[in-house]
Amino acid sequence: MNDAELFAHYEKVYYHELSRKEQIFSRLNVPLAVMVAIAGFYAVLIGGGYKDLELGVRIWFWVTFAISGLALGVGAGFFVDALLGRMDSALADPNTLETWRQSLRVYYSDEEDCDAIVADEIRRAVYADFMNCSSLITVNNDRKASSLYYCNVLLIVAVLFAAISYAIEKGPSL
Repeated sequence: MNDAELFAHYEKVYYHELSRKEQIFSRLNVPLAVMVAIAGFYAVLIGGGYKDLELGVRIWFWVTFAISGLALGVGAGFFVDALLGRMDSALADPNTLETWRQSLRVYYSDEEDCDAIVADEIRRAVYADFMNCSSLITVNNDRKASSLYYCNVLLIVAVLFAAISYAIEKGPSL
């Protein structure tokens, strides 16, 4: 690949990763709703008739409830990591580039081909920005996606053990 092809590739990767970042953020709504629902379900469990259970059954109720709560807590940690994660890097804004271009023109004003040198320096800087930013965003998106995956798995575990707690609590009354 030549420089122009690599530049086009890095530019494509950068915009793809920005789109992927938005997709990851849009997928955070469901886990948030599930966490709120589980918290509400915990209120139902605590307000239920677990106090009337025999000691051995009550212990199993609290063990499954604790496992569910632990899974929810760790899942919430992964949710926060997927939401906040690490900071991405952005391309230089046009004002910064233009200020830098003007300072380069002043710096290279003694050279014969000042405009060519400045254009080459700007091209190299934008190339490096696309390369560095797309690499960083890719790593961060991979981490956010895996955190979202682990969050979802742990929420499934939390729901499963909360349902088992509910079955233990309501089983004797059936």
